[in-house]
Amino acid sequence: MTAKILFLLLAASSIAQAREPWTTSRIQGAPETAKPFISEEIWKQYEVDDLLEIVALPGKALMVERRGEVWCIPRDFKSTGKRHLLVAMKTIHPDLDHLYGLAFHPKWETNKEVYVTYTTGQKIADGTKLSRFKLSSIDPPTIDPYSETVLLTWLSGGHNGAHIQFGPDGMLYISTGDAESPAPPDQLSTGQDNTDFLSSILRIDVNKRDKGKNYAVPPDNPFIGRKDARPEIWAFGFRNPWKISFDDKGRLWCGDVGWEMWEMIHLVGRGTNHGWSAMEASQPIRPERLSPLAPITPPVVAHPHTEAASITGGYVYHGKAFPELDGAYVYGDYETGKIWALWHDGTKITRHEEIADTPHKISTFGRLDDGELVYAHWGRPGSVHHLVRNPAVNKPSSFPRKLSDTGLFADVKKQTPSVGVHEFTVSEPMWQDRLVGRRFIGLPGDSKIEATVKKKPDGTVESSAVVWPKDAVLAKTLSTPGAEARLVETQVLHFDGESWNGYSYRWNETQTDADLEVVNGGEQEIAIPGAAPIQHRFHARAECVRCHTPWTGFSLGFQPQQLAGINGEASARETALKLGLVNESFFESSAARLVASHDDKADLEMRARSWLHANCAHCHRLHGGGSVALKVNMELSLLETEMIGEKPLRGDLGIEEARIIAPGAPWRSALLARIGRTGSGRMPVIGSHEVDEHAFELLWKWVEDLGKRTPAVVEKVPATEAARALDEKLAAGVGFSKEMKTASEVLAALHDHSKTGAVPEPETCLSPDPNIAGLLERFLPPDKRRKTVGPAPDVQQLLSLKGNAKQGAALISPSGALATCLACHFVNGTGRDFGPDLSKVGSRLTKPQLLESLIHPSKQIAEGYGAQVAELGDGTLQMGFLLKKTKAETVLKLATGQSLAVPANDLKSLKPLPASLMPEGLLQSLTSSEVADLLSFLSSLK
Repeated sequence: MTAKILFLLLAASSIAQAREPWTTSRIQGAPETAKPFISEEIWKQYEVDDLLEIVALPGKALMVERRGEVWCIPRDFKSTGKRHLLVAMKTIHPDLDHLYGLAFHPKWETNKEVYVTYTTGQKIADGTKLSRFKLSSIDPPTIDPYSETVLLTWLSGGHNGAHIQFGPDGMLYISTGDAESPAPPDQLSTGQDNTDFLSSILRIDVNKRDKGKNYAVPPDNPFIGRKDARPEIWAFGFRNPWKISFDDKGRLWCGDVGWEMWEMIHLVGRGTNHGWSAMEASQPIRPERLSPLAPITPPVVAHPHTEAASITGGYVYHGKAFPELDGAYVYGDYETGKIWALWHDGTKITRHEEIADTPHKISTFGRLDDGELVYAHWGRPGSVHHLVRNPAVNKPSSFPRKLSDTGLFADVKKQTPSVGVHEFTVSEPMWQDRLVGRRFIGLPGDSKIEATVKKKPDGTVESSAVVWPKDAVLAKTLSTPGAEARLVETQVLHFDGESWNGYSYRWNETQTDADLEVVNGGEQEIAIPGAAPIQHRFHARAECVRCHTPWTGFSLGFQPQQLAGINGEASARETALKLGLVNESFFESSAARLVASHDDKADLEMRARSWLHANCAHCHRLHGGGSVALKVNMELSLLETEMIGEKPLRGDLGIEEARIIAPGAPWRSALLARIGRTGSGRMPVIGSHEVDEHAFELLWKWVEDLGKRTPAVVEKVPATEAARALDEKLAAGVGFSKEMKTASEVLAALHDHSKTGAVPEPETCLSPDPNIAGLLERFLPPDKRRKTVGPAPDVQQLLSLKGNAKQGAALISPSGALATCLACHFVNGTGRDFGPDLSKVGSRLTKPQLLESLIHPSKQIAEGYGAQVAELGDGTLQMGFLLKKTKAETVLKLATGQSLAVPANDLKSLKPLPASLMPEGLLQSLTSSEVADLLSFLSSLK
């Protein structure tokens, strides 16, 4: 026995000594000034899962879980008291899939009323419900599930909103989304349509009853009496209003989840229009849909997707723990985990800053009865947190600004790793627009990755957890392909002990070193000898965490499924264990293994599934944050992925009889259309812009092969006669032609192209149908592809271009990309009389002045067109331009073109807005040539 113990000790010692420690790392902390707050988990003693709402009662906090259970726990973070179940909604609604909102009546202790919103499936006309319940007990509070009275129902879908709050006026306010998927935007055209409940904030009186209703419409709601609007609507133009709240001044705040460019925070007023889907913040989307009921009220804050990706509204803080936050509206982001605070004086923001950068998926905030704020992390497991002061504030940052200063490389130019840093390879690298990557791992000292695995009785993995050591670093250097390879970017992922943070280093022209990229990233055209250049994006730091998530274990490459070799040795398992990089359980945490998709000798399905895992599984897995339900991680069986025969929930992209995967019919498979296109609707959303043609053809062959399998792989929705006819027509492939009418035909032609090399004519690629144009854009020469000027246009470059006035006129026509301008301006007799008449704008402003006014509309506001906000005696607000002000009355010009005379005794206040009503960013969705055309047209108006 003694000899055996000695042998084991010697063996352990030899393994530990096999790896030289990494001692040169200088990657600690963060490059930016430390945020004033960090997060701290609370209520660890209570199990929480999928929290969508946190509601306060005196001395208590209620946890609202997605699956329909509501739990009551003591407010005291250290309490040892047991939690209490208020209700399990599935007892009366087995089909419930989301419990969204919970609000106690202001007089709940007397009338015992509680209000709840929930959904019972997708695309059901009355699938989202607002109901009243009664309490069967006050202490502890218990909801009688059989006491339900339904008040309102509306269409369920991808964007339900369904948050509820009682206002200081005693009315109940309800948020609703557009009930649709992200793309194409607002498919139901409901954002600016007020004849239904969607895309709105509703306001009802639950203390009264109108005839035929279980509630009453308050008589001061803004659209009462209009045939083109539901009287319950208080405000409208929201995409997916995710959390509303009132502050102590009675102001209604709303976080609205954006589409492709912006995440928004709104201050909501009586009858206000917040733009969707005419606009997404300052970005015109479908301007021709603008409602005549109200002008667009711009958001208080709009975050670009380099900062946020799924906003979560919060509350105004009035707690005692942080006096410095008093009066600040505190909100966060689900995708990036960032938390902001803003102060608003009623007309403008007086201060706005990021106060915390957490590693969490913030699904909801809660304001406790003492005014302190908490938030929920949508994780596995879930958790609840609050903010505490950051001890690192005001400490200087020594974060390396050059790659050579990181300590990762002994020779940065040759990419020779430092002692203790190891190069590794993966079975299936992510597609990154033809760039190739080298990967490295550095663990400080002799630390290792520790995994724990819990197995089922049959030996399969039930659950696993992986713990990385503090200051672990992963790096990937991207370079151009071929013999004349040039280094482009080195991406660094650092674990600071609490969260993973991504950084990008951009290689200089001399290829001697790489510089730390700015926080919001950048873009660069990369020349490739003998091939088209690559438009490469250096991602913003906030974008990194959209893929490196808790559900993937943060690391995408150094995973048991992916590891192929370390330090050139093919046996990744033995090498990793020998070096002491991981423990034994690391490779037991997943039984799945990927293969190279380019390996023609490997199984076709394994190759296809490996590509999907490497490129899609970081989002499209259980709870991974992808906007559709499919799960493509390799651990699942094919039928468990929810791809086979399922109808796409995020738009069919113009495909006839579409399925996510239609076995045997790749031309009807939305999966192929997503990866085979560029621009809007492309997958993956970030990481690449070009189509991986190898993957498109591989997946095409795999989907064709699935049609030959019986009975395991079948369509869950039987093919219709139309589908069978389409399959017969397209089974042999079709060539490119001007007559192609649907995306299905284009997909078939793309497959045909892979065999014949046939290229479509340019006019075919420029199809007016975006579903077709997105699939064909890659065949256009680079100079013909649509490249927008973005949020920071090059002014001198734009002014140097010669435009076409006729084409510019088309842009600002009722059907043009800038049709929204006509909602406020007359142009040669067309439009609305609100803003300045543009019919002779070319005689007033030079071309540089025109461009300046379009890029920075608030820099110089035309005389008489500074907006004023009037507060009337009844507490309502009106916004417009001041026409006249006398002792007797104030006259405003409203966006409808009408004049409103307000008697002096009815005017409580009149305040100027600091910004122009003309939105920022009008040009960023246009190409340089389109901007030049617009300037040419406006200059010609004399």
